[in-house]
Order: sequence, then C-alpha cells, then structure tokens
Amino acid sequence: MKPIMWAVLFIIVVIIFPESVIVMVVGLLPSIVALIVDQTLKKYAFFCVLGMNVPGVFPSLLDLWGGSNDLTGAIKIITNVFDLTIMYAAAGFGWLLYVSIPPVIGAFITVTAQQRVSTLRARQREIINEWGKDIATSGTSATDGSDNKNDGDENETGEDAAPA
Repeated sequence: MKPIMWAVLFIIVVIIFPESVIVMVVGLLPSIVALIVDQTLKKYAFFCVLGMNVPGVFPSLLDLWGGSNDLTGAIKIITNVFDLTIMYAAAGFGWLLYVSIPPVIGAFITVTAQQRVSTLRARQREIINEWGKDIATSGTSATDGSDNKNDGDENETGEDAAPA
C-alpha cells in the first residue's frame, strides 16, 4: 500500500507543479545516479550527494517560484549553464566529501588509538615500578583461582569447612 501511496502523491505533485518537478529532476540527477550507484545498505553516498545537491538546486527553485512560474521559466533554468553548474558543482562537492572524509576520520581514530596505547604503556610502567616486575609476569594471578585468601579452611559462604 505504501508504494501505491507514494506513486499517487508523485503523480499529484507532477500534475500540480510540473515546472518545479522538471527543475528538481534535472537538478537532482547526480543524487539519483548516486542512489543507483551506491551499493551499500545505508546509502551513505546518496545522502552525502543529496545533502549538497539540494542546496545547489534550491536557488534555481526560488528563481522559478519568484519569477515566471511556468514551463518556459523551468526550461530557461535547466538550459542556463550557470544554474546547471551550481546544481552539479554542489553535487560534486557532496561526492568530494563522501570520498575525502572517511580517510581523514580513519587517520584521526588511528592517531587517537596510538596516543591511548602510549598512555596505557606509561601507566603500565608506573605500576611495574610501584609493584615490582612480578606483577607483569605471567605467574599466578588472582583471576586463575590460585591465590585464595581462605586457603581451604572456609568455603565460599565463610563457614568452616568440614574436616576430611
């Protein structure tokens, strides 16, 4: 039922605002291509390109709505090289962001992780200096159960164990 509702809504919008639909379809072609090309589940490329493409198309829509809001005005806009350049350059900037931001974030995360490792190693050296080298060796530890405080005289509830 949902796809039918969207189709009916689209047909109504096309009938009522054909000039706006023409400008939007031509202006948002890079976003449509990004939707088709993006094979990822969450469509990050599509949203990045769309996020930059819509602001590129919006000034042309404002010109259309503020001027002659008819098919002639829409055709003037989509045949104007300057308007198309703004629309597609904005979409290109969206592609640029999609391509360039992940490596920058990856490098930032790597540097942050390396800093954290060096901080933890410095803390480890402090603990070894304070407690001695035996704390860092793989001898007995409290987690393997060999270092029991009650030495078998008491069970887990703290009661005296029955003599054997």
